[in-house]
Amino acid sequence: MALRLSPAWQRTLVTLAVVGGLLALLLLAPRTPWQWGRIWGSGGYASLLLSGLLTTAWVSLAAMVLGLLLGFAGGRARLSRSPALQQVGTLYVEVVRSTPFLVQVLVAYYCIAPALRDLLLDAGTPQAVARLLDQPALVGVLALGLFCGAYVTEIVRAAVESVDRGQVEAALAQGMSHAQVLRLVLLPQAFRRMLPPLAGELVSLVKDSSILSVIAVAELSKRASEVQSATYLSFEVLLPVAVLYLGLTFPLSRLARRLEARLA
Repeated sequence: MALRLSPAWQRTLVTLAVVGGLLALLLLAPRTPWQWGRIWGSGGYASLLLSGLLTTAWVSLAAMVLGLLLGFAGGRARLSRSPALQQVGTLYVEVVRSTPFLVQVLVAYYCIAPALRDLLLDAGTPQAVARLLDQPALVGVLALGLFCGAYVTEIVRAAVESVDRGQVEAALAQGMSHAQVLRLVLLPQAFRRMLPPLAGELVSLVKDSSILSVIAVAELSKRASEVQSATYLSFEVLLPVAVLYLGLTFPLSRLARRLEARLA
């Protein structure tokens, strides 16, 4: 009789086979000996890479908070009965989602931030405040938050519109205003449906934060590039960096899947 494995064992064996195959390939592929000590040994570059990991974490978290605020405001605009507000929300979503994030970051840092800084200085804003716009990390958080907010806007809009319209009509028939219907009927139900895609958006945000290296934000990818340039080592730098990113995103991915399964 053929051996039948449970689904859990089948998934485990496939995972081990894939991971083992990748490790074997990477261990056998390099033509030069591994030099882990130059990166991770005493006096190596481990502290630099770990500082980049912390920067990636706080930049992603700050951008997610900003993205949630903008997303809920944008979603409210998209669902508004005012054509003007609807158009504002639509323009925000279409402009952000129709242009590459790399271009948005470059435009924000090299065009918008200097122009806004000069306007603030001309308006009499203290120089210390206006010069904050020269900080790559701040501009990066703002750009990443704006980018995230456009996708959160669509998540909010789709979640609210997925609620049965019959409940809206019943609430209106009871004398509720449209604002009350949105706050008391739609949002409580829609929020449950938003959670899984919002968790997934946070995972994407962590990965997208690597693009901020182009404006010299000292996040993990930027630090890895610096170490690689200083040591001329690739495997010893990039493989651990990939694992560090996985350590940030994998728990979030599992959280998204658990939320999706529980709230389905």
